Amino acid sequence: MNRVDVSPLRPLSDAECRHYRDELRAGRYAALADAEGFDRICFALEALGLRLLGRQADLGKYEDRIGFYARLSPVLNELPKTHPSGFKPFGALYETVRKARNDNMHLGAYARHATGAAIELCIALEEALMVDVKPTVGHVMVKSPITVEPWQPVAHARHLMLMHSFSFLPVRYQERWYLLSELALARFLSASQTIKKARLGLTIEEAIEREPRLELVLVAMDRLLKAETPIEEVLHGAKVADGPTLWLVVEDSHEDHLAGVLSPFELM
Repeated sequence: MNRVDVSPLRPLSDAECRHYRDELRAGRYAALADAEGFDRICFALEALGLRLLGRQADLGKYEDRIGFYARLSPVLNELPKTHPSGFKPFGALYETVRKARNDNMHLGAYARHATGAAIELCIALEEALMVDVKPTVGHVMVKSPITVEPWQPVAHARHLMLMHSFSFLPVRYQERWYLLSELALARFLSASQTIKKARLGLTIEEAIEREPRLELVLVAMDRLLKAETPIEEVLHGAKVADGPTLWLVVEDSHEDHLAGVLSPFELM
């Protein structure tokens, strides 16, 4: 007979909610990069469960405690009832992950199924953990962002975009911040194979300064964000008609230093 754990729930502070949200997000990104690498998500779930339960156990023992936060997510509660073909409830996703973790079956189709369930679970838990936390830019931005330097070749910028599925890359040029877009790069490289090869070998600075130019978008000073900027303020000033965007987050005293980047993807 299984014993029911009656120890009191140990609620998370706002800082802890952000920390475990970040751990789950990092695990999700790792799993998306490698369909057979869902261990990182399991580590994040186990760390969260340990904190909530207050003692070392397994995922099975952590389920009720993690479920306390999962109930705050409509993706894990209401939507599985109204749209059962598109969404799975918390219990089903958690059981898939728990069983895969216990069976240590991390290869092939089984692993891909378990990883898919783990990613779904992460997306919902990340949202649930932040329900009662008033978010600022610093809470959701991607820290230590990848940038390109004017002295680096165009080929390097293309390589980064293709490897990481970036739509934009920040560039610091002549003491201002610019964005290099995938559309601008595609247009610049749309040429014969010989010309394309030559353009790939140009530095970013050379490509900007000679015709036909590689187009960069200047980021206005008043569009640079700070970590403490409320998310509501960012969204209020955004216009859907402007198309895809990437916000740059700079440090208070050093606007030449990029603290992070923020896209609508993170805000979803």
